[in-house]
Amino acid sequence: MKKWENYMKTVLEVSLILLAIILSASLFAEEQPFDPLSEQVMKLKRKLKLDDTQTTKVREILEKDQAQTVKDRDTFKENAISLIQVAYDRRDTTNTQIESLLNPDQKERFKEIVEMTPFDRDLFELTEGLCLNDDQAFTVEGILIDYYNAVKGMIPEEMRPVGGNEKGGRYGRMIPPEGMRGFGRLKAVMKAHEKKKNKAIKKILTKEQKELFKQIQEDRKKKRKEWMRKMREQYHP
Repeated sequence: MKKWENYMKTVLEVSLILLAIILSASLFAEEQPFDPLSEQVMKLKRKLKLDDTQTTKVREILEKDQAQTVKDRDTFKENAISLIQVAYDRRDTTNTQIESLLNPDQKERFKEIVEMTPFDRDLFELTEGLCLNDDQAFTVEGILIDYYNAVKGMIPEEMRPVGGNEKGGRYGRMIPPEGMRGFGRLKAVMKAHEKKKNKAIKKILTKEQKELFKQIQEDRKKKRKEWMRKMREQYHP
């Protein structure tokens, strides 16, 4: 009888120890903060089939980029346009350094990975120009997804972007099939959606970020006016 009691006591003790280990591991896993840099490294490793040496060097490059980002955000924190420009410069430098580590097949795949769509550029410029934190960037990404899904179906096939790169893509014809009248209607509807998008973004910004957002909007308005001027010259020389 005593042997049985000792046996059951041992089983109970072992079970409690195992339960404590499982619970500790679970709590430890839940407490670990999300690491965007590690996630980015693992994604590149998986997509490019990087070996261990390449993976280590890619992490070092991205760590330097991350450190420089902190410095640039502090240096240009009051100038959204400068924040965006230095962010593009950092991106170009980082991509060039990573590409130098790759074999020909990996380079081709990497070019596909880093190619930016209009959506990618919009999110990149807002994230960098407004110094968004991770939570804000996630929210803005959702806002942009809703916006681009809403306006995508309104743009005639002939006017949609063809290909793309980091600073802009090629476009088809600039005037809708219905002519300038159709262009005016399209512009009005898209302007309404853009106003809704901007209002949603402003809701999550700090006072300082709202000032940066104002700078970005003014810069984009200036560029749109220049684009329209070129279009008028093209169709009415």
